[in-house]
Amino acid sequence: MDQSILHKAIFLLRDCHESEQQVVARLKDYFPDLDLSVRERYTSEAMDLVHGVHPAI
Repeated sequence: MDQSILHKAIFLLRDCHESEQQVVARLKDYFPDLDLSVRERYTSEAMDLVHGVHPAI
């Protein structure tokens, strides 16, 4: 996983308090070449990290 994408997703979730759907959409603004499924995967991983499923980065 690209850590910069993951960090951006975590930032959007934790610091900007955006919903999961908003993060998927916003990642396209920052990383326009990412497909929807890839953005969803990064957002899902970020959700796990933010909500304690895995140790936070």
